[in-house]
Amino acid sequence: MEADRQLLQQARTKLDGWIYTARDRTYRELFAGDDAVVTAEERQLLDHIDEELATDGNGGLWGTDEYDIVMGHPKNHPLSVVCTHHPQIPVEWSRGEESLTEPEREQFNDLLWDYSERVRRYVQDEVNEFVGVAGVPEE
Repeated sequence: MEADRQLLQQARTKLDGWIYTARDRTYRELFAGDDAVVTAEERQLLDHIDEELATDGNGGLWGTDEYDIVMGHPKNHPLSVVCTHHPQIPVEWSRGEESLTEPEREQFNDLLWDYSERVRRYVQDEVNEFVGVAGVPEE
């Protein structure tokens, strides 16, 4: 039990660095380069939405996703990464007279969900490697 708690605490001290690296990797995969899943215009729109939401005090989109490490199943994943906050574009967001349609908003929110879950998976990979190096505590 004490060893489990120590392993969890040690992993949590590394969490911010893992998140930073995973966010950077995921952003490049989804939003930059030739294989981006959005157009340059759509990415600019997301950046604009992020700026407006941040100005309104809603935190924005980028960097508002949150993660934690919790105790998992001892045999499979002794430590599990969970996304505790997925960013999203609220229904009431508008860009003046020209708001997003509901299908556009849903499409962007699905993409933001996928972004957060991909970050979570990359952080989980780091945690799994850490647990392998640190050793799974014996009961």
